[in-house]
Amino acid sequence: MTTSLFHVSLSYGDKKIINDLNIEFQDASFNLLIGPSGIGKSTFLRILAGFYPQIEGKVIVADKTIDSLPANQRARYVGFLFQDPNTQFAMTTAFEELVFTLENLQIPRDEIRERVQKAIDFVGINQFSNSKINSLSGGEKQKVALSVIVAMESKLLLLDEPFANIDQPSREYLLKKLKQLQARGITIIVVDHDLSAYEKPADQVWLMEDRKIKPISEKEFKKRLPIRQSFDFAVPKKGRLVCNDLTVKVGDRKLFFVNHLPLAESGITLLTGDNGTGKSTFFSALTRLKDYEGKIAYLGKDISKLKVPRYMKEVALVFQNSEKQYLRMTVSEELTLSLEQTRHPADWPPEVVDEYLQRLNLFGLGDQIIYQLSGGQKKKLQLIVMLIMETPILLLDEPLAGLDFQSVEQVSKILREIADRKRQRFVIISHQLDRLLPKVDFYLRLENQTLKYQEHLL
Repeated sequence: MTTSLFHVSLSYGDKKIINDLNIEFQDASFNLLIGPSGIGKSTFLRILAGFYPQIEGKVIVADKTIDSLPANQRARYVGFLFQDPNTQFAMTTAFEELVFTLENLQIPRDEIRERVQKAIDFVGINQFSNSKINSLSGGEKQKVALSVIVAMESKLLLLDEPFANIDQPSREYLLKKLKQLQARGITIIVVDHDLSAYEKPADQVWLMEDRKIKPISEKEFKKRLPIRQSFDFAVPKKGRLVCNDLTVKVGDRKLFFVNHLPLAESGITLLTGDNGTGKSTFFSALTRLKDYEGKIAYLGKDISKLKVPRYMKEVALVFQNSEKQYLRMTVSEELTLSLEQTRHPADWPPEVVDEYLQRLNLFGLGDQIIYQLSGGQKKKLQLIVMLIMETPILLLDEPLAGLDFQSVEQVSKILREIADRKRQRFVIISHQLDRLLPKVDFYLRLENQTLKYQEHLL
């Protein structure tokens, strides 16, 4: 019962995305698909899931032609975890989402509760299975989405950047869980740009380029793996933002407390911590999107006493979900809006904007509808749009999620170059550390319900 594609092609208008693809995935195998951002990896997964009935060729999953199956039966064969888990949820809590999914699959009622609990236990989301999904962190939402496709018991699992917002221990834990699913006879295909922890789980690594997909050797894959290094960081004595006796909560649950924390005096600060510890909530507090106890001061002034429109021009947030950032329909319209609002118009003549777009592989996409871009392209556009604004402090929540190796390297270089001009300071939440760490000045860790600067990292 292999998963196979025979002479599959797909075009958008005159642009060929997939060209005469013939490929076979072994039954009960674990496959990693890599390749540059925007090359068509997510589209390929959607073809496998039967989302594009207009393709040329044939897709076979477990001996069934996938586009011939009704939608509710198709889910029994193919489970899909989207790049943005928010697009998958219809209900308020994880438990309700799981029940709703199985009801749609017409699973007998006496089986539903047992399968729901098994999925919750398997992924390890008991502690927040009855919490509101919109209150969860990005990594927790990805775990909920994974539990849903586990409960479906599909024969083929397609995972599009499933660990983009997940901390390293959780990544390794979930990979072990996926291997257990594989042992039950399930075929798994994962698209990921962060290659860490895949060396052992992946039976085969595939590279997508030039509208084709080809297997690469273990030796070739190892060449692409990051080299571990040790780093030393400074500890700031002062900051443009200063937190004193700060407590941040979700409901009645305390996330963290910090007695005194200077932040964003200069350069680049990296903020890490396990999923659900409160990193994104901290950013929301710093930008007055979330209530808090204690005091946050900007340039010595209590931010709660500053007018919101004025403060937003001083401290801005780059959202984890890039689509929440956009106000216009096309790439050029969004860029034009930022250029109208920038603090330093003379710094952004057309040739400079074009240079950054070329470095980020976005040049020539001006007429493109933003919501038709790949996940990585949306992230890079979001970044350049916010950089053009030249807000003195920019808080970036997972700006590298979904970016390929070259894009991560280029984004890191751009942030470093701009930070060195000393007009902007960056605080970045990220779990993708290998390319970012060499560019970082300060390293802040959220653990044990407090924030503390790290001087060394091995």
